Amino acid sequence: MFISGSSRGIGAATAKRFAREGFAVVLTYNSSKTEAENVAVECRLLGAPETLIVQLDLTREESIRQAARLTLKQFPRIDILINNAGIYQEGFFSEQTFEDIHRQIATNLEGQIKLTHELLPAVIEALINIASRLGLVGKKRASVYTATKWGLRGFTKSVALERPDLRVLAVLPGLTATAMGNFGGTPPEKVAEVIYQAAVGNYHLKSGSDAQVRYYVLGPWGKAVFLLKSLLKFFLGRA
Repeated sequence: MFISGSSRGIGAATAKRFAREGFAVVLTYNSSKTEAENVAVECRLLGAPETLIVQLDLTREESIRQAARLTLKQFPRIDILINNAGIYQEGFFSEQTFEDIHRQIATNLEGQIKLTHELLPAVIEALINIASRLGLVGKKRASVYTATKWGLRGFTKSVALERPDLRVLAVLPGLTATAMGNFGGTPPEKVAEVIYQAAVGNYHLKSGSDAQVRYYVLGPWGKAVFLLKSLLKFFLGRA
């Protein structure tokens, strides 16, 4: 399996979750090769038969092509492709510079699409795009980031129609306890479990669908439990 942005956070936790199941793992990093090497060691200890580390800057087309070439040279077939890498630039829209806007769109959306373009012909089982719950709702001080996640969901739904032979899903975490989330929220290991179960088909979702992490971390009846809690909160708030 190939997972972008896997040197830390959700990506690292997801790589280790797949390693536990005996998957060979392709890890990517942007700036910290040492972090990626540490994750690779853990993956091998957990059961990954092979690991490959590649540098990937999603804002640079040549970096995307090079990462794809190195990957396909060692792994001509990829069971599962997971687009996870992303950046978050908080601030009112009026405060964001053209560079802030470009970096978020290039990393979170354009780069993911281009990487998928290069690797998708080799994918034989599933494409999983890590979007965000903000891809369903707007948020003040996160306008560009939110736009990229809405776009990634649209890309997911469209590719699902073009490739009915694959399982194509968008996984939507909420606030997660990583550096991006100021280490508050759902533990990345729980998010990784949802990603794994979605990727291998254990949720029986229609291709192109969203898998909201906040539902699945509550167990098999998670969505029903969450909606019931929301209704109770609503009615108690009106009482």
